[in-house]
Amino acid sequence: MPALIVAFDGVLADTLLLRAHVLADAAAAEFQPRSMAAALAVLPGRTLLEAALALFADETERDPTLPELVALRAQRGYRQLVTHGVPVHPAVVDEVEAAGRRGDRVVVRADSERRDVEPLLALLGLDHTLAFLRCSDDRPHGAAASLVRSWQAIDGRLNGLRQPPSERVAWEPHGVTTTAVAGEFAARVRAF
Repeated sequence: MPALIVAFDGVLADTLLLRAHVLADAAAAEFQPRSMAAALAVLPGRTLLEAALALFADETERDPTLPELVALRAQRGYRQLVTHGVPVHPAVVDEVEAAGRRGDRVVVRADSERRDVEPLLALLGLDHTLAFLRCSDDRPHGAAASLVRSWQAIDGRLNGLRQPPSERVAWEPHGVTTTAVAGEFAARVRAF
């Protein structure tokens, strides 16, 4: 029984542009404008707070609350945008459904928070297809980046289910960091 680990943000759902939009808007609201391209460059594999910290790395020493305020505004704006659904990649949804029908273990890994992701998976009808879901705000919390923590938790759970890395396929958003981290825990990584 193979395992398919699919990133929610940027692979299953087209949320990266939405997240970049709210991050850029939140930065502008704090009088620190950043382009959508700059916001999009720091988002794959990161929470909104981690992305804000990366986006304002040079300003954080001068104003340590800036990234937190931007992330808070961005999260509020994102939640309003996704209330009624998000654009999805239909081919990926079809492949996830097919994997579920075959009996593969389907895992979704999200950079977004659980309270935003679960309703969207339910709208897609995928909530019953999943072996489990790992979101950025799930415990345990620690010093490592949320992407690494997510993959460590997924690895631990799949190891407990006797699912070796050689039987795992990961689908991550295109990016050096996301594919490199996934490659530590899965035999094959497909970048989208």
